[in-house]
Amino acid sequence: MLYVKKRAAARIAVFVLLCFLLCLLAVRPQRYSAACLQGITLWAGAVLPALFPFFVLTSMLTKMGAADGLSARLLPAAQKIKLPGCAAYCFLLSVFSGYPVGARTIADLSGRGILDSRGATRTAVLCSTSGPMFLLGSVGGAMFGDVRAGAVLLASHLLGVISVCLLLLPFAKRLPPAPVAPKTLYEDDAFGKSVQSSVLSILTVGGFIALFSVLVQAIDDLHASAPLCSILAPLLGESGAHGLTAGLLEATHGCALLAASGSAYALPACAFTVTFGGACILAQQLAFLKKAGVKAGFFLGVKFLQGLAAFGICCLLNF
Repeated sequence: MLYVKKRAAARIAVFVLLCFLLCLLAVRPQRYSAACLQGITLWAGAVLPALFPFFVLTSMLTKMGAADGLSARLLPAAQKIKLPGCAAYCFLLSVFSGYPVGARTIADLSGRGILDSRGATRTAVLCSTSGPMFLLGSVGGAMFGDVRAGAVLLASHLLGVISVCLLLLPFAKRLPPAPVAPKTLYEDDAFGKSVQSSVLSILTVGGFIALFSVLVQAIDDLHASAPLCSILAPLLGESGAHGLTAGLLEATHGCALLAASGSAYALPACAFTVTFGGACILAQQLAFLKKAGVKAGFFLGVKFLQGLAAFGICCLLNF
């Protein structure tokens, strides 16, 4: 009964918040239309050309049976650390391609019967990583002006993700026998289906980026992040605190603000931001992961722990 009341109260709160945001957009349409356009421009100029080819190619690999063969070979080793055999395949795609290719691949494998919900959940927290091009080039080279900073950030990010997963695995139960997937090595229409599904996936990503660009602008206008900024300011400084709070919503914007802040803890704060992901990236991933039965609460909790681990590791490597 108490649970039902809490859910009803949460729905009412969300309803009120949505109505307030609708009124805010109606009062200042030009301002928030510009913010939405800025998000769409970012998606079209940077995200679409970078991610869409990866979406198509990784989807084709999956449909051609790459995950099936690799999973069978790695299953004995994976079972010893309580992971499904295809975890290594998903991890490699996530590491080289970045958000949200890993989540999309997990959803594809779940749809093909290779992953059940428990295996998908464990794989999801491991295969939620940023790509090296973004960390080394965009954040390290462009934002901090130091390739070494990008290398430290990449190392902290990957070690934070892997270390938390390894620490949690001993407390996990062993997975049941892997589901028997259809023995399909190649689908005749793999290319066409991959392109069609990738178009829908990249449009979904663009929709999230556009929406969160509007939400970031609304939060800035309302000064809703001021209480959190005041808590973080003693550690990061005023501008650094603003950068981290912005990164909790949109990681790229937050990293840019942190790099410009000059704070001594700017790089570790970036490590936390890119590892946790920010609300925009998390929403993109969960849009795919929920299809595979991944529980949002568990996923968000582990991502937060990975962010803290990355922050600590970056402090050790950078100072």
